[in-house]
Parts: sequence; C-alpha cells; structure tokens
Amino acid sequence: MRQMVYNRHMTKKKYFHEVIEEDEKILAIGLKQSRLHKKERLDREKTKEKSLHEVLMEGFREEQEQRRLEELEEEEKTPSEELQDELEPIDD
Repeated sequence: MRQMVYNRHMTKKKYFHEVIEEDEKILAIGLKQSRLHKKERLDREKTKEKSLHEVLMEGFREEQEQRRLEELEEEEKTPSEELQDELEPIDD
C-alpha cells in the first residue's frame, strides 16, 4: 500500500489542462469556505451591534418613559404646590 501511495504522488501530469482543473477545484473550495466564513462573521456582528435605528428607538422609548414619569409626578402634587404653580411670577 505504501508503494501505491508513493507511486500515485510521484506520477506527473502530462497535460496543462489537467493541472489547471485540479487547481481550480481546490481554489473553488477555498472561495466557498471563505464566503461562508464571511457570512457567519457578518451575522455574528449584526447580532452583537445595534443598528442606528435601534439606538434611536431605544432613546425615544427612554424619553417617552421619562415624560410619563414626570406627568405622574405632576399629578401627585399637594394642593399648596398646585396653587403655587398657578401663581404668576412677579416681574420687577
């Protein structure tokens, strides 16, 4: 068996197109793997990083929540605080 393997590797290709076809097959496999790994890498990055839209929407939701909390605080004012808010400031 060892002799058979040795003979198979030592045989020389006689035609240029046979060598090119084998090289093209190897390169095609490498290109396919490269594209697959790039796709996987980009998919991981997409899940890791938030898009600009997501960041803006998160800020918008936080702002809406803050406004809602401020409105709740205004509703909980004591009667004297409400009267104070109704008074107009005195201009000098």
